[in-house]
Amino acid sequence: MIKAIILCFLITTVYAGDDKTASAIFNMITKSITKKSHATVYLHTQVNALEKHPGNLQIIKDCKKADLLIVSTMDKIPKECQQKIIFGTRYSHLKNSNVVGAFFWQKGRPNILFYEKRLKKKNIKLAPSFEKYIEK
Repeated sequence: MIKAIILCFLITTVYAGDDKTASAIFNMITKSITKKSHATVYLHTQVNALEKHPGNLQIIKDCKKADLLIVSTMDKIPKECQQKIIFGTRYSHLKNSNVVGAFFWQKGRPNILFYEKRLKKKNIKLAPSFEKYIEK
């Protein structure tokens, strides 16, 4: 019984740490993309890390008023918001030409990827610390 309680505690701690880490990464990326320390973000479907730990981001329900859209699915993005800056949470989101970059977990490690042409199209200049994540 004690082993089961300890195992549950460890699993909860590990996953809570992932959410906090993911939230911190999303906050840094958003600040670099928008140049705002308190950007407004529209979450298209669920992004657990930001719902639990939004940090400096203001999560809003109207995509038209958002500085950035963070998507966990590309389905049914409102038409009036498809030209906004869109950032994905899966590698597969990068197939969509409207997505400037993505942050996703692969083999237990965080991965960040941006496409240079898409950043230029949206007039986005990232902080120097993100240069190594830009694919040319």
